[in-house]
Amino acid sequence: MREAGTIRERIFQALIKRYTADQEEALVKIDALLKGEVVPGHYALTEDIDNLLAKVADATEKMATLRHFYGTN
Repeated sequence: MREAGTIRERIFQALIKRYTADQEEALVKIDALLKGEVVPGHYALTEDIDNLLAKVADATEKMATLRHFYGTN
């Protein structure tokens, strides 16, 4: 059965889930890089972590903006 709620509520929840998934994916990759669970010869660790942190920050900002202007969650 499909999720109940207005289309606005469903869109809001879909976006929150997308941003949460984006954050989690980036954080898992950062954890793997910090623990050395990467392909041998990988040398751009700081650059990769910086880029991944930017993705986390972007998703966090998007969620905060969405909640500020369109939601109560």
